[in-house]
Amino acid sequence: MIKRVKQFKESHPFTALMLIAIAVRVIVVIFVPGFGSNRELQHPTLFIGFLDKVKSWLSISETQGLMLLSRSLYALVSIFTVSMVYRICDLTSNKQNAWLLALIPAISCVMPSFGIIENASAFLGLPLLLYGANIVLRQEVLRENNLKENVHRTSFIIAGLMLGLAICFWYESVFIVLSILLILCIKRNHNGALMTFIGMVVSFAFVWLLLLILDVNPWNYVVS
Repeated sequence: MIKRVKQFKESHPFTALMLIAIAVRVIVVIFVPGFGSNRELQHPTLFIGFLDKVKSWLSISETQGLMLLSRSLYALVSIFTVSMVYRICDLTSNKQNAWLLALIPAISCVMPSFGIIENASAFLGLPLLLYGANIVLRQEVLRENNLKENVHRTSFIIAGLMLGLAICFWYESVFIVLSILLILCIKRNHNGALMTFIGMVVSFAFVWLLLLILDVNPWNYVVS
């Protein structure tokens, strides 16, 4: 049995990692009521303000079923974060190291951010940040391996959309995103940096328009 499990892990490392992450989270979602309810998540944030408005419109109360749904969504986001950690490490190292590193968040019940969750904005911004960084990194790997036919401008635009949304959710991530743009410029991929920046601008415009429609002032949450 152990030999078969090991063979499956060697043949399908990503699938094995996801199965472990899913199994752990199914257990904690059902049996750990406090999962995903870190008091830090209750700090005033733009996302919390948006959720409060939606709840008031729909007349949603804090029921046990709603809390179960909340924990499930928390688990899904953390599983996505685990997958991004694996994929980024796979691009920068190898599958063995990627599996070992991603195993840490996979068996951790305080994901994402490896247990360092400052607020709900960081919780939602981190997966978007990792996804955008993963796209940029993958395109750079293809470009450096002279596979330029597989490098597409639209990929950088999508990365920019994700990175822009990450900033909208998690303002502090702007420093990481600026670092990504700077690295692209240093590596002389000015076209990729420009396309990424355009995607970010589109994200900012969309979110700003949405906030205007909802009559939400984002600056109230930036200073809080």
